Amino acid sequence: MAQRFYNMPTGYLPQGYQQHYNPNQRFVQQPKSKRSGAKLGTDKKSRPVVTAWNKSKSRGFIKMVAIPCNKTKTKSPNSDKWVATVTFPDGKKTFTAFWNVNTKKLTIPDLEMVANPSKNYFGTFVKRR
Repeated sequence: MAQRFYNMPTGYLPQGYQQHYNPNQRFVQQPKSKRSGAKLGTDKKSRPVVTAWNKSKSRGFIKMVAIPCNKTKTKSPNSDKWVATVTFPDGKKTFTAFWNVNTKKLTIPDLEMVANPSKNYFGTFVKRR
């Protein structure tokens, strides 16, 4: 059973808890659970790998693994071409992704999603004009 902190002063409450007053009921609200995450690591061949996950109401639980694509002919000073394998609740699909060297973000244009390992975020993005 969860602990209740009814009569404790607010300075003594555990970190992340907020005590709200409702005339009919007193309750403790816990912090929200995480909905996304992203990490930058290396594989067995010491190549960079981005792994990410997202939990949403519309798409469900999504996992993504991306690695650099070596067979690309086009080169850009700002971005590198990567291959991302995204696992949806109904199966896996492969997409082209772009790694921005300056911002260190992985963008999947077909899904309109971005993975930011430094901020630990994987989710939708809005294109700026």
